[in-house]
Amino acid sequence: MREKILAQFKSGELKYLVATGVAARGLDIDELSRVVNYDLPFQPEEYIHRIGRTGRAGASGEAISLVDMSDFKNLCAIERRLKALLSAKRLLAFQFEKQYLNQT
Repeated sequence: MREKILAQFKSGELKYLVATGVAARGLDIDELSRVVNYDLPFQPEEYIHRIGRTGRAGASGEAISLVDMSDFKNLCAIERRLKALLSAKRLLAFQFEKQYLNQT
């Protein structure tokens, strides 16, 4: 199943690919323009590996990470490892419907 999904993504048949950190290991996808981290990894090296999926061979790429206060320690560790401050944009409060909360 993994190989079939990857082939569909690489061919453009699928526009988006959602993967866990473990599933993302070993992925080799050319021209990947964006990586979105829903959760920050605990280890800075894992973050570097994840964002390394984009912008390969001189191409530009973008990494977006959704971060809340519980991720702050991990974010600081990543910035220390990169020796750079990551740019941040604060999002307005997120509204959700309680009826959908336990349906994941």
